Parts: sequence; C-alpha cells; structure tokens
Amino acid sequence: MVDGKSENIVAVSGSKAVVWAAWLMVGVLSTIILKTLGFLLVPLSIALLFVYALGVPLNLMKKLKVPNGLRIILVVGGILGVLYLLGRLVSINVREFHEQLPHFELMFWQYASQLLDFAGLTEPEAREIYTSFIDSFSQADFKPVGVLVKNISGSFLSFLGNSIWVVLFMAFIMAGSDGFSQKIIEAFGKKKAGPINDARERINTAVQHYLGLKTLISACTGFLVFVALLLLGVHFAMLWGVLAFLLNFIPNIGSLIAVLPPVAITLFQTGSFGKAIAVACVLTGIQLVVGNVVEPKVMGNGLNLSPLVVLLSLLFWGWVWGIPGMLLSVPLTAAFKIGMEQVEATKPLARMMSSR
Repeated sequence: MVDGKSENIVAVSGSKAVVWAAWLMVGVLSTIILKTLGFLLVPLSIALLFVYALGVPLNLMKKLKVPNGLRIILVVGGILGVLYLLGRLVSINVREFHEQLPHFELMFWQYASQLLDFAGLTEPEAREIYTSFIDSFSQADFKPVGVLVKNISGSFLSFLGNSIWVVLFMAFIMAGSDGFSQKIIEAFGKKKAGPINDARERINTAVQHYLGLKTLISACTGFLVFVALLLLGVHFAMLWGVLAFLLNFIPNIGSLIAVLPPVAITLFQTGSFGKAIAVACVLTGIQLVVGNVVEPKVMGNGLNLSPLVVLLSLLFWGWVWGIPGMLLSVPLTAAFKIGMEQVEATKPLARMMSSR
C-alpha cells in the first residue's frame, strides 16, 4: 500500500519530468525556427547588436534632446556611409584575393609537401584528409573558404543590398524604442510594469556596456592590424584588418584565426620564412597587448564565459546560421548571459555559464 508521502514524491517527480520535457520541446522548436528563419533573423540580430553597440552616442544625442527622427537619420546615414566605404574597399581586396587563390593553393601544397615527408604522408593522402575536412563543413552548412570568398567577391551591390536590411531593421528598432516602456505599462499595469521595466533597463545597460566597449576594442585591433600589415608590405592589409575586427568578437580562438591568413599570405608572397615569422610576431603582439592588457582594464571581468560555453555556442550558432552565426555566436551568448544575470529565475543558469 502506497502512503500519502510516496504519492506526493511521485507526483512531484512527474511534474518535474513534464516541465523538463516542455523545456526540451521549446528548445527544439526554437532551434528549428532559428534555422528556418535565418534569412530574416541574421540581419535582425546584427541590427540589434549595432543598436546596442551604438548605445553611447544614441544616449548622448537623447540627453542633448536631439529629436528621435533626426537621431535615426544621423545614425542610419553614418552606418550606410561606413558600410559603403568599407564594403567597397573590402570587396576590391576580396576580388583580388579570389583571383590569386589558385596560386596560393599551389604554393600551399608546395610548402606542405615538405612537411608531409616528416609525417610519412603523401600529397594524395593529405588532399583526401583536406577534402574530408571541407566536406564536413559543407554538410554542416559552413561554406568552404574558396566558395565563400567567391560569393563575397561576386558583387559589391549584392553586399550593399544585404546590408540595407540591417540598416532598415536598425531604423525601426530605434523608432520604437522610446515608447516601449510606456507600452509595457499599458499592457501590464503600473504596478507589474515597474519590475519589468527595471529588469529591462538593467539588461540594456549591461549589454550596451559590453557591446559598445567590445566593438571599440575590436575596431582598434583591426586598425592596428591593418596599419602594421600595410607598413610590412603584406598584400590585402585591409581585408585582414576587417577580419581581425570581426574575429575579435570570438575570444581565444578568434585572435589565433586572425593571425594565420596574413602570415600564410606573407610566406606565399615573399617565400621568406623570416618575414612570415616577423609578421606572426607583430600580429601576435598586437593581439596579446589588446586582449590581455587593454581589454581587461577597459572591460573589467569581460565576458566571464567558460571556454566550453564559448566552443558550444560557436558550434551551435555556426550550425544554425553558418559563417554569420559563428561571428555572432559569442556576442549573442554574452548578451543572453548578461540578460539572465539580471533576472532572479535565470541567475543559476547564468552562473553555470560563467568561467569563475
């Protein structure tokens, strides 16, 4: 005969199982929606991150009582101008890089053949390993480098057309942001809306602080890389500077990936191991100083994400949205974690994601 206490334990266990099953179903459905609507959600996510990153100038203009419409025009005009100039320069570099890609691939196998002898591998065996590696990326919706570069170099107008979606989303987000607090009050009532608006304000402040400083630091990193490579006479300096800016949003592995292409290009360009090592030392020095000296002082604790969470977020967002997802993975995960830290119910999960 089962007593009342046992029945209560079974009932509680059953209710927990139902809750976990419900959360699992929500996670699966959310992932399907994210992957299916990637064409829409990727530019929306980029627009949101831009709005947060530009929080300081937007708040300054708001304090100076610049009208909302004028603020939107100034920000959108500035973003369009930067995208046009940067996109034009990068597109030219990418097109030239794609034209020389067969030559670089030939040079790569020439240098690789010397190393393969030490490993006891033949070139066909190494090519088979390389092909299998690239195929695994293709099956996961990651485009191989050659295909990606070819698509990017195809049309500058195509790049500009895709960027306009981001700018449009930014304009509508900024247009509706001022009255959002009042809408919450109207929807939930003044008493319930107070805590909701307080939590929203804390989340906005925390995310703005992180993304604003991270964007500034990444821009400084990209500029230093560009100037250093330009002075060293390395081809496609603008392209590698932009790559360093983007990859700086991915901690640890991002800085390593950003160093490798210009070092390889230097070797293929000059055939000098000495110059390639010099370029590697300069770029590594920039990444170390910015990443280990400047960034901790400016950002304090920074991301506070465990390395495992960074890796898993990179794999997950890369699988969902491809290359754009990989670039957005850490900012999105950091934003979610910062948001969860502000809400009492999700604080335990945020602590589990922390590195300390």
